[in-house]
Amino acid sequence: MLIYDEKKNNWISLRQTAEYKKRKKIVKDAWIFVGLFLLILPLAAQLSIALFCTFVSFSFLDEGAYQFSNERSEK
Repeated sequence: MLIYDEKKNNWISLRQTAEYKKRKKIVKDAWIFVGLFLLILPLAAQLSIALFCTFVSFSFLDEGAYQFSNERSEK
């Protein structure tokens, strides 16, 4: 997905935006915390928590949840 960057006057990928980079850092930090927590759990609990965290990570980084500055000004 490409969006228009008014500051640089060009089209950029969604993954190059500041908001996406912030979200990606939050997901990375959460995975580090969860990974350390998983070390003390049995295998069945590890698998179920890892699958749940994967779903939450994908949902959090979903492209549909973003609102860009030009869309906010139209409302």
